[in-house]
Amino acid sequence: MSKPVRGVTAITYDFWNTLFGQNPKTRVQRAQAYGEILESAGFRIAPDAMTEAIEAGWQWYNSRWRANQVSTAADGVDAFLAALAIEVPASVHQELEEFLLVGPSPEEMVPAPQIGDTLEALKLRGIRLGIICDVGFTPSTRLREYLAHYGLLGHFDHWTFSDEVGVFKPDAQMFRHASQGLGSPEFRELAHVGDIRRTDVAGARAQGWTSVRYSELSDDQTDHEEADLVIATHLSLLDHLD
Repeated sequence: MSKPVRGVTAITYDFWNTLFGQNPKTRVQRAQAYGEILESAGFRIAPDAMTEAIEAGWQWYNSRWRANQVSTAADGVDAFLAALAIEVPASVHQELEEFLLVGPSPEEMVPAPQIGDTLEALKLRGIRLGIICDVGFTPSTRLREYLAHYGLLGHFDHWTFSDEVGVFKPDAQMFRHASQGLGSPEFRELAHVGDIRRTDVAGARAQGWTSVRYSELSDDQTDHEEADLVIATHLSLLDHLD
């Protein structure tokens, strides 16, 4: 779809697969780190069992995400250990939790192509910028560190993270929080850019915002309603602004 984006004064961005891509090395490193932590505590887990338990943990998280139930890193460790059917001392549980909270190093993060240039160009046009992000197990405090590391945080006037608001997209609270933080412009003046139809597109459309689906890093082909505009690169959004 290619609907012009007219009269927009504020734009919000999703984080994962929009501002930053997913590094495939992350899950491998998590499995290795978890294996080392557990082995040091006397639990030797086979690689296949470790991979399956990490995947089970993510499936557990995804079920809660879809049900709009925010989870903590401690919850994630519980789900992982339940999949392995083991109980660990509190100190080991804490060590696993801390690994999740720290997340990947900034150097391992992958900023989306053209995102820095795009944000700079939008700011030069006087457009206010925000973030609306569904947080996984790595908290928003860490996500802001990633943004700062790559010189992106300063472009944003406001941010809305699920671990701070208490709900996930497409819940209206996320979009209202963002709108208020950006000065409460008219809904017709707001646009949201994200990759997921069920959350990003549906949430924006429900609030009367212009929905923009970014497909370069993750092309959502589900049956959920399509966005007003689909862009394959970040800079191409500029061509659709009046």
